[in-house]
Amino acid sequence: MPLSPLTPIRFILAIMLVIPLSGTARADGGKELFDKHCASCHTIGGGDGGGPDLKGVGAKHPPEWLVKLITDPGKLTAEKDPAQAELVKKFGFEMPNVGVSRGDAEKIVAFLGGGAPAPAGAGKAAPAATAPAQAEAPQQPAEVVVTKELLATGRDLFTGKQRFAKGGAPCVSCHRFAYPGIYGGALAADLTDLYGKMGENGVRGVLKSLSFPVMKKIYAERPLTDEESTALIALFKDAAARKHAASDPYPAAGLGFFALCLIAVLLFKRRTK
Repeated sequence: MPLSPLTPIRFILAIMLVIPLSGTARADGGKELFDKHCASCHTIGGGDGGGPDLKGVGAKHPPEWLVKLITDPGKLTAEKDPAQAELVKKFGFEMPNVGVSRGDAEKIVAFLGGGAPAPAGAGKAAPAATAPAQAEAPQQPAEVVVTKELLATGRDLFTGKQRFAKGGAPCVSCHRFAYPGIYGGALAADLTDLYGKMGENGVRGVLKSLSFPVMKKIYAERPLTDEESTALIALFKDAAARKHAASDPYPAAGLGFFALCLIAVLLFKRRTK
């Protein structure tokens, strides 16, 4: 049966409709993957957290670089990639490898507006798919107010005096933490200035994901509860405040100057009697 003259036109129109839809599907899948693997440390327009704010990241870095960062950040560090080195310097650590496949990484990059990376082994990047608008930044939890009760709970959780609800190992097993009454291990990073380096959102993201290689295995099936995270954040926040107060010479200098003035006034009064 002969084809209608309009058939080729209809075929072309169908192809034109399928292409953007496939890009949207890729980005939609990327949102779910982003929420699962990335949202605990990264925001999209909500400011830096455990890692950098990713708003507009697709325009700052090539898609293939972003895929490599997600799938094998250690390789970029080994290659002394300057952009990776700058991130490590800013945040104090290398992004952990959370086990995302290349295919899933491509979906995450598409969701972030980075277009489509080149297929493995290809010489040129594929045309960028049209990505949907960036997701709105999630509402941030209220700032933790440090109280005696929270500090006591955070200290007990850190040292293991109080067990985590889901059975995770206490922080003191591996981490050093310079705080009154706490003497930690030396296997992992010193957490004394964790809050000072990362801020509240960053610390919350780290405690939520615990995606660092060793911790990921220990806490994979034993995540912290929101209440436990809040208590630990209060402890880290208080440690940062103590360190700041200890390093600030002005309160002590002010008290010393006041004492000298008081002594001078008393001596002057005695001489004038």
